[in-house]
Amino acid sequence: MKTYVLSFADSIKHVPEHPERTAMKSLDWDVRYQVWPNRAAMLKTIDMQGKRAPHRSDWRACKIPTSVQS
Repeated sequence: MKTYVLSFADSIKHVPEHPERTAMKSLDWDVRYQVWPNRAAMLKTIDMQGKRAPHRSDWRACKIPTSVQS
């Protein structure tokens, strides 16, 4: 799995290479992205987190953009 960190400001305009299988979570002033091998594995991880109390550092699926603005 590929993991990378961007500043909050950079994450606002960031469009992941594979948004259908990329999740993100907030760090203090940064955002950590992780690219899973497939969408099912990512969704299972997110679903397992949902079975416990929510935490601010939980993984969230990236929204797939319908259009990319420059």
